Amino acid sequence: MPLIRKFTIGILPFTKMFRVHGLGGAATDAVLKLRGKGLSDTYFDDVGINAERTAYWLIGNGQINSLNITQDSITFTKDYHEADGSFNFKKTIEDFNLIWKALQNVLEISDIRRIGMVAEYRYKVPHKHPSVWLRENFTKYPSNLVSDNFSLRFEEREFARDGLMPDPKKADFINYIYHYYDSAADASHPKPGFADVNVDVQRYFAPLLTGSVITECSKLHINFEKAESRVHEAMMKMGAFDVKS
Repeated sequence: MPLIRKFTIGILPFTKMFRVHGLGGAATDAVLKLRGKGLSDTYFDDVGINAERTAYWLIGNGQINSLNITQDSITFTKDYHEADGSFNFKKTIEDFNLIWKALQNVLEISDIRRIGMVAEYRYKVPHKHPSVWLRENFTKYPSNLVSDNFSLRFEEREFARDGLMPDPKKADFINYIYHYYDSAADASHPKPGFADVNVDVQRYFAPLLTGSVITECSKLHINFEKAESRVHEAMMKMGAFDVKS
């Protein structure tokens, strides 16, 4: 499988968590108390908060680990773009399990509408202009000029139980989002001469999820691995190869 440069787990409740305004500090303290008790001492070593006290973020271990707590969602990220080491899903889900339990003890998050997993990959392509290569392989658009800042994003959804397109507002379904773009345009880690691929796999729950988030993350990872494999095989067939360093 390709090397995952960045991986995010996102949890989206059905309604806003206005209690973050009053309990965000306590939730942050609960997570920080995990250091030395399941998480390393430097797992999170920098904490931030917005002026309205509706968003908190924790960063640590050379910016590999980050946690964002907002009124809308909880996101946990492992970023190895500029760091040594490699992504490990088993260890990541173990860490997230500890963090999620700490957050739950304070925020009592329930009625989950969506769980998502997003991964970023980087490929070397057989062309000195990645945007040209991406355009030629993903479109039939004729051009005698040099393309730049190419970006292609689209979604695929599993059919509903009745065989029809699912209603994104109320159906229970799996959503796949694919984004192919020139690495020079990457928002956080630009690198000219390469092509990036983001794979975002989301489970929308109906009825809303009230059970174990961690169990559902493990189930969703099966769908994620299938999407990851599909993308990697397609990129390899087009002549790209995974960048391991």
